[in-house]
Amino acid sequence: MGSWTIFLKDLRLELRTRESLSAMVVFAAAVILLFAFAFDAAPTRFRSFTPGLIWMTYFFAAVLGLLRTFGQEKELEAYSLLLSAPVDRSTIYLGKAAAFFLFLLAAQIVSLPLFGLFLDVPLLAAPAALALIFVLADLAIAAVGILIAGMSLRSPAGETLLPILLFPLLTPLLIAATKATSAALARRPISEWDFWLMLLTTFFFLFVLAGTFIFDYISEQ
Repeated sequence: MGSWTIFLKDLRLELRTRESLSAMVVFAAAVILLFAFAFDAAPTRFRSFTPGLIWMTYFFAAVLGLLRTFGQEKELEAYSLLLSAPVDRSTIYLGKAAAFFLFLLAAQIVSLPLFGLFLDVPLLAAPAALALIFVLADLAIAAVGILIAGMSLRSPAGETLLPILLFPLLTPLLIAATKATSAALARRPISEWDFWLMLLTTFFFLFVLAGTFIFDYISEQ
C-alpha cells in the first residue's frame, strides 16, 4: 500500500459521498453571496479587499473539508486502522495530502466564478497567473492541513483545535497568496511579485518535508 493507494481510497470515498467537496463549495458560495449583498452599495471600494476575502473564504472552506475528510474515518474508526497498517506513515500523509489538494482545487474551480459574477472580480485579467497562484497555495494548504489534522483530530477536542492550530501556521501563506492575487488581478508584471510565488513554493516544500519526517510521530500523539 503506497501513497497512490491512499489517494485513490480518499478519491473513491469522496466520489461516493461528496461530503468534503459539497461542504467547501456551499460554504464558499454562501460567503460570496453574503458579501455581494452586504457591499452592493460600494462595490468599487470593496474591490480592493476581494483578494483577502478570496483567501479567507478558502481557508475556512479548507478547514471544513479537513474536518469532513478525517471526520468520516474517525466515525468509522478507519483512521486508527489505517495507522495500524504495516506501511510507512509518510505514504499515508502524502496520499491524503494529494487527495485533499485535488478536493480543494475542485471546490475552487466550481466556486471561484461566483467571485467574478457577484463581486465583479476580473478573473480573466490574468488566468494563467491566477491558476499558478491557486495551485501553489493549495499545495501548501494541503501539506500543512493534513499534517495538523492528522495530529489534532485524534484528540477529544480535535475539531476545535484544528482551526486554532492551523490559522497561525497558514497566516504567512495567506498573506503571500493575497499579495500575489492582488498583483495578478491588477495585471502587474510577474517580475514585480514573483517573491510571493517563491514564498508559496518554499512553504509547500518545507511542510511536505516536515510532514514526511514527523507524521509518523505526531499521528501517535
